[in-house]
Amino acid sequence: MIDLSLNEAETLAAKAARGAGLSWGLADEVGRAARAIAMEGGNWSDALLALANNVNEFDPPDIERIARWRGGERDVPRPRRLCPVRTAAVLLDDPPNLGAASLEIGHVGLPIWLDAMLKFSDLCVTRSGDPLAAVGDVTIRCRARCPRPAIASRAAIAPQTLAAINAYAARTYVPESERSRLRAGGGSVDDE
Repeated sequence: MIDLSLNEAETLAAKAARGAGLSWGLADEVGRAARAIAMEGGNWSDALLALANNVNEFDPPDIERIARWRGGERDVPRPRRLCPVRTAAVLLDDPPNLGAASLEIGHVGLPIWLDAMLKFSDLCVTRSGDPLAAVGDVTIRCRARCPRPAIASRAAIAPQTLAAINAYAARTYVPESERSRLRAGGGSVDDE
């Protein structure tokens, strides 16, 4: 196992999420969520790899579904898995007024990400089963009714998982060229 700092895990996760096709804003949220998973001692790296491998297979929440959540109506899942990242973004941008109630959302892809993205908000996710489940139903409540997680200071990752995640992160790099080397101060002629 390789031991990364939480900052390294967050940065790597953001780059890999961007390389997998998410916007920079959502990728930054994924980075913070990966940090939250690592802080709890969770398997952030396998969760990140699963997200990167499947991000284009998820459906974003549609307007009708969001309206049902806002109205306190029962959720009607679609056949494809709901994107946990885009769902969290909707809930963070316009949090539902739950009070003592809860919001049930069905057929969420990789619900660990919805949970992690809401960690530092007034909302929390309750889910059961495997933490790395490919799909699951979740219950969202106000944070006051949710337990606080344990805090870790490092993020472990297996070497082969790191290599796979780095392949996604590498998609964000600018191709090397003579011009880019000159701009970085590393031209072909050393004049010092």
